[in-house]
Amino acid sequence: MVLGPLGLMTWLGVRLVAAERSELRESFRRLHLDKLHDVEAVVQGVIARTERALDARAARLADAPGALRQAVRSLPAVQQVFLLETDGKLLHPDLDKALTRREEVFLVRAQQVWKDIGLFLRGGPESARMPGPAAGWYSWFWGDGMHLVRWVRTTAGRVVGFELNRSRLVADVIAALPDSQLDPAAAGASGIVLLDAKGEPLYQWGKHPSRPAAEPAAELSLGAPLGAWRLQLVVPGAAAAGAFGAALVFNVVAGLVVVGLVLAGLAWYFYRESARELREARQRVSFVNQVSHELKTPLTNIRMYAELLQEAIGDEEQDPAAPGAGRYLRVIVAESQRLGRLIHNVLTFGRQRRGAMRLRTTEDEVDRIVAEIVRGFAPSLEGRGVQVCLEPGAPGRVRVDPDILGQILGNLLGNLEKYAPGSGEAVVTTVRQGAQTTVTVEDRGPGIPAAERERVFRPFVRLSSRVTDGVAGTGIGLAIARDLARLHGGDLVLEPSERGARFRLTLHTEPAQAGPEEEIG
Repeated sequence: MVLGPLGLMTWLGVRLVAAERSELRESFRRLHLDKLHDVEAVVQGVIARTERALDARAARLADAPGALRQAVRSLPAVQQVFLLETDGKLLHPDLDKALTRREEVFLVRAQQVWKDIGLFLRGGPESARMPGPAAGWYSWFWGDGMHLVRWVRTTAGRVVGFELNRSRLVADVIAALPDSQLDPAAAGASGIVLLDAKGEPLYQWGKHPSRPAAEPAAELSLGAPLGAWRLQLVVPGAAAAGAFGAALVFNVVAGLVVVGLVLAGLAWYFYRESARELREARQRVSFVNQVSHELKTPLTNIRMYAELLQEAIGDEEQDPAAPGAGRYLRVIVAESQRLGRLIHNVLTFGRQRRGAMRLRTTEDEVDRIVAEIVRGFAPSLEGRGVQVCLEPGAPGRVRVDPDILGQILGNLLGNLEKYAPGSGEAVVTTVRQGAQTTVTVEDRGPGIPAAERERVFRPFVRLSSRVTDGVAGTGIGLAIARDLARLHGGDLVLEPSERGARFRLTLHTEPAQAGPEEEIG
């Protein structure tokens, strides 16, 4: 009662925690990406300002090649400048003139740059030849890192290119980013790292773990021209381990504990109430058994003296319908017999529940026992409109318990008296095959529905119908009859019948052998 619901709730809780953790991770990932997109917007702002500054100088420098060297010195963000003619020819640095050391190094480092840009100008597809001014970025790797060139094509068709000073670009970007000494609490217990093309950290701010996490909480590549740079958001190890769903786990565990305590309390309450009801039931059964046992002796005396008195005056009144002492005595005898059967059933039921039922066999004839029982019930059944016909077929002496057989048949015939009055003929048949004897009791009464054929053998079950309503009874007769039949090595079943009810009783009856009576249990 406790473990079933608690196990189910635990499984549901684990599934809920897993789903909530997954959703929380996705939510945090989106929040982290939003934060990284904000940082990217700051970096792109630096690039946009650099673009505007360089694009503004490009037109003037294209018309004054001699000022290009001066521009390198006046523009801190520029590492070197080059100029291409409309056909892609390199005008600056001029290979026909003396070159500075920086220009020589640049020519070696960036020789692929103007070749690619010149190819675009000379041999690119017509669709790529944009009319009027055009600008773009060109990036390449050389030596220890990535280099950037901002190129601008003027209205005259010449191209001015600016190689950015990488150190100055990094410094400008860092200057636009938050202070690396921010209060960790203000940084949301997380840190952001800016990585270059080789994965080396360029700058970091916020709170960073002392030991790097296996993987960042979120990662974002910057837009062009810094596509090789990345932003990573990391969280401290302790926070990363318990950040997702810690409160949810606590709430679920606390809820399971509370539910478990409630279920345990309910289970204890029901157990205590059930134990109390069982004690009271045992006390009631014990009381009924004691009362029934006490009633048995006086009832036996009443029945015995009534039968003696009936024999004494039997010759005086031959007409059973005539009023007089004989008729009254017959009623007294019949009712005392019925009360005796009820008391016998109650006592048997009590012994069965205590496990005190025993089988006491003796050598006897089944046909004789059945005939005697049928004769005893014949007067009362005839008074209820039922004529019992016996068809004996089990001759010979066998080992049988007459009391058990008598009680079973008494319950079956007693049910005929109560539930099948006016049904006409009832047939009792006996058959013996080897060590098994079968007794069949078949009537022409209202019968029992097929769906209730097994239910009628349960203790205290009484079917409700027009025929049974108002009929007194305890509902234990058939249950006791089946238990007694099984105690005798057989069974009692209700067989299908076109009309009425057909009960088939089987008993294990070994053929009698010479020797004294024995008691088995």
